[in-house]
Amino acid sequence: MSDPEPARGRPSAALVGAALAVALVPFALLVWRFDFVCDDAYITFRYARNFAEGRGLVYNPGVEPPVEGYSEFLWAVLLRLGFDAGLAPEAVSRALSIAAGAGLVVLCVFSLARRFAPSPVALLGASLVLGCAPPLAVWSTGGMATAPAALLAVGLFVVTYRPLVGGASTLRRGALIGLLAALLALVRADAALLVALVLSPPIVVGLVQRRPAVWRPALIGASIGAAAFLAHVAWRMSFYGDWVPNTARVKLGFSARAAGRGLDYVVSAFLSMPGLAIAFAGALVGAWCARKRIGPATASGTVVLVAGVTLYAISTGGDFMCFARFLLPAIPFAALGFGAALHLVEARSRAAAVGLAAATALLTVLAAFDVHVVPESARQAFHFRHNQTLSGVAPSTSEVEQWRNMRGRAEVWAETGRALARHAPPEASVVFGAVGAIGYFSNLFVYDRNGLVTREVALREPHATLRSPGHDKVVPPEYFLRYDPTYLDVGIWPEANFPPPAMAGVRLLRLGPAERPGWILWARPGA
Repeated sequence: MSDPEPARGRPSAALVGAALAVALVPFALLVWRFDFVCDDAYITFRYARNFAEGRGLVYNPGVEPPVEGYSEFLWAVLLRLGFDAGLAPEAVSRALSIAAGAGLVVLCVFSLARRFAPSPVALLGASLVLGCAPPLAVWSTGGMATAPAALLAVGLFVVTYRPLVGGASTLRRGALIGLLAALLALVRADAALLVALVLSPPIVVGLVQRRPAVWRPALIGASIGAAAFLAHVAWRMSFYGDWVPNTARVKLGFSARAAGRGLDYVVSAFLSMPGLAIAFAGALVGAWCARKRIGPATASGTVVLVAGVTLYAISTGGDFMCFARFLLPAIPFAALGFGAALHLVEARSRAAAVGLAAATALLTVLAAFDVHVVPESARQAFHFRHNQTLSGVAPSTSEVEQWRNMRGRAEVWAETGRALARHAPPEASVVFGAVGAIGYFSNLFVYDRNGLVTREVALREPHATLRSPGHDKVVPPEYFLRYDPTYLDVGIWPEANFPPPAMAGVRLLRLGPAERPGWILWARPGA
């Protein structure tokens, strides 16, 4: 066994059903509101399509060694299976991701009822906070493996910290933990950290308390997960010629500059969604104060996961995407720990627990409707999307605005890619910064200004001026002139106002119509 079961009775089936509804209804509504496919997802789609067509997991066929410009190995493999079945990756990725998000919510509600928050207000309140978290809904769409990775982390946590139904031998339990750990370590390049955060506390606590039933299954599982991770690293080295994915090379790395921007990233998320800050803080306090009831290993694991994911987001410099994607893996565990805190408050004052739960949920979900209780001036002080500032644009402090920008740009770039596929010669090459939708739909050879799929850019030193996360090594289009690209830049523009003002005086090609009436595809020639 792991930590002992709570002594108090469990909630009734009716109460658990109500908690599921309280969590799943707002989750579903927010998913419906934010359903989209982000541009970066199309990078993995292109790798998966090339894999399905027999070219291997490559972006630009013929480049030797190939470049690992994706971060989601198992996700690419799953999408390849979708291609094999003739299914569109946009539909497959969103269906799997939404199902993962819903599964995560269900697992968390049952964990709240079983161990963390068995009292009515605590169970319903923590479930509501989880369901109202915009990052969970947003990144249960988007086309990426963020939600599936979070689901695997929660599943690993549940299996590790709770006895299996009917009991199981140490070896069988360790094997199940190992299977989940291996899947989690392979689904995202950085998810091995989640494996370590989940499995370290029971190993340490079990050894300190001399409880082999606690540490042995976790150690067996960790060994299996580590073996799978190292095997993948060995394959990566043999196939891509590098021990880390190229997506990691484009980052600032672990540095003071990265940590400073990462701190702004986390503070900005908490200012935009103050309920998250309350839930995270409540989780740390609640889990630790409830350690005698829920068990020291469970309490330690909850605290380690919430704090560890937050520190990772800070140390890596954050993420330019909307709604705190890097914090998503911590949100389920924050909900669990916050449920423990609500349970303690409810024991003293049910009214206080109701007020705390309602306020936390409200202060979290308001950001989904672009309503903010923290003034914009305060949020502006912690802006981290520095490319907007460099472009002379006031940095966005609205996550809804950033989501709209991401969705709109991906749609425009998808249309540009389709137009290129119709009008550009198949042997053409193009220089671009956002290589997802344009690369996927055009299927042309792409030189990546941001370096995700172009190794030489990723190996450069970062710019002295701080930029948005993931854009620290961007190069101008002219950087690639020595390779004689066909097009240095491409886009679509209203024909009546052609050429674009920013391109006045620059020689442009008018390749043909875009899909929307009255718009044309233009390009800057490389020669």
